[in-house]
Amino acid sequence: MKRLRARTALLVALGGAGLACRAERDPRRTASADSVARAEQAAHALLGPAAKAALDSGNALFRKRDYAGALAQYRAASALAPQHAAPLFGIYMVARATNDAAMADSALAGIRLRSGPLPSAPHSLSDSALRQLHDSLRRGMGPVS
Repeated sequence: MKRLRARTALLVALGGAGLACRAERDPRRTASADSVARAEQAAHALLGPAAKAALDSGNALFRKRDYAGALAQYRAASALAPQHAAPLFGIYMVARATNDAAMADSALAGIRLRSGPLPSAPHSLSDSALRQLHDSLRRGMGPVS
C-alpha cells in the first residue's frame, strides 16, 4: 500500500511539474530554443547535398553493421564538409562499435573543435520550487500547489 501511495505521489508530482512547465513561459527558454534552431539551420547550410548524401549512406550502412562501408562514407562526408561535426560523430560511432579507442578519441576531439560551446538549458522551475516539491514528496504529502 505504501508503494502505491509513493508511486501515486510521484506521478502526481511529475504531472504537476509538467503543468508548471507549460504554465510558466520562460523568455530565456524560447530565446535558447530560437538560438538552437538558428544554429541547426547554419549547420545544415554547411552540409552540402553531396556531403548529406554521404552522411545518409553512412548512417544506413552503420545500421546494417557494415562498419567499414559506413566509415568510408563518413570520411567522404567529412572531406566534403570539413567544418561540420556530423560526419565526425559517425566516425566516432563506428570507432565505438569496433572498439577503436584511438579513432574514437580523435573523432571526439574533432567534434569538440567544430561544435563549440553548448547552449545552456534553463530550468522552467526555480530552485526553491524544486526544493519545495522534493520536501513535500519526502513527507508523502504530494506536490505543493
